[in-house]
Amino acid sequence: MAWLERRGKRFRVVFRFQDQRFLAVLKTADAKEAEACRGRVEENLRLVERGRLTVPDGADLGLFLLSDGKLEQPVALARTVRLAELFATYRAQFTAGAKEVITRAMEDIHMNHLARLIGQQTPLSAITAGTVQQFVDERSREEHNGHPVKPKTVRKAVATLRFVWNWAHRQGHVPTKFPEVELVFAKEKQAEPFRTYDQITAILARGVTDPRRVRELWDGLFLDPGQVAEVIEYVRRKTSARYLHPFLVTAAYTGARRAELFRARVEDFDFDAKLVLLREKKRSRDKETFRTVDMTPRVEAVMRAYFAGDHPGGELAFCSAANRTLTDGQTWKAFRSGVKGSKWHVLRGYHAFRHSFASNLAAAGVDQRVIDELMGHTTVEMQKRYRHLFPDQRRQAVLAVFGS
Repeated sequence: MAWLERRGKRFRVVFRFQDQRFLAVLKTADAKEAEACRGRVEENLRLVERGRLTVPDGADLGLFLLSDGKLEQPVALARTVRLAELFATYRAQFTAGAKEVITRAMEDIHMNHLARLIGQQTPLSAITAGTVQQFVDERSREEHNGHPVKPKTVRKAVATLRFVWNWAHRQGHVPTKFPEVELVFAKEKQAEPFRTYDQITAILARGVTDPRRVRELWDGLFLDPGQVAEVIEYVRRKTSARYLHPFLVTAAYTGARRAELFRARVEDFDFDAKLVLLREKKRSRDKETFRTVDMTPRVEAVMRAYFAGDHPGGELAFCSAANRTLTDGQTWKAFRSGVKGSKWHVLRGYHAFRHSFASNLAAAGVDQRVIDELMGHTTVEMQKRYRHLFPDQRRQAVLAVFGS
């Protein structure tokens, strides 16, 4: 069976043959002429199925049927690539180490959802803007841990599909680029501003009970320097993971990302120059970059003692066994176990130390450019989250004009 589709002013004939979808673009905008072409394709297709018309090897099936089997210059027939094959090729052949392990793990999750909702056996040629929009709508209606999937999460899944598809096109695995689409997403909610422990508990005391709202508030927690030291000391006394205390100290007093801590090496702690080297991957897609943070006396004392005593050996700075890279799940579980039973159980992860590092610098009035350099910030959105934090000079400026 063949049918017509309209793209702009022109028509095209679409049909299925041997479980594959084909199309032939027509050079007409006339509906009657297009219907005649459709009938010709359908009639010739029946002749092919009955064995009365033979398709030459390498012929473009659509053009062949339109020409009543008289095609003189056969065109190579593009092989059908299905969504499952696209993802399998990417997983097997994408350059190892080009992306963070955490990023690749998230891409796998996105690809699983894309294959589930779009269909693993869906040919890429059948994926249109409407197909992608349908995925967006269906995924947005789903829940994760009892809450609607965030628009940001759905956007990232579409971005993964676009990246994988275009990568496959550059590698010659698929004939076309990802289709140009204008999608409609649910309205995004801006991340909660960073707040102190007392500010959040005051909000909760007003009767906030929605679990998602509570979680969002605690996600925006930043600790003052005294609280940072309190949390780290509590975990130090409770944990059995020998790497965890120096790991948290470095996170708290350098603002390092978790993946940067996983990659850190012993040599990156320069005790003579009083500097810590952090190995980045987010700043550039093409190469590994570095930034340095000044080593505080606390970091120096803790890391010297760790390397001299509890460190298991090897080149990695933080590990449970020599040269065995820590994982996000491993360190997260160790941290959650360390804060269990204290008021700091509200900390959903040790990433709060990075927020607190930048937040305390901002609250002390440190120049934004210095904060950006120390943190390795690359987006204006993240800069704004710290910029709102009550530096005295901002309040003084407002009061100087309007205070009277």
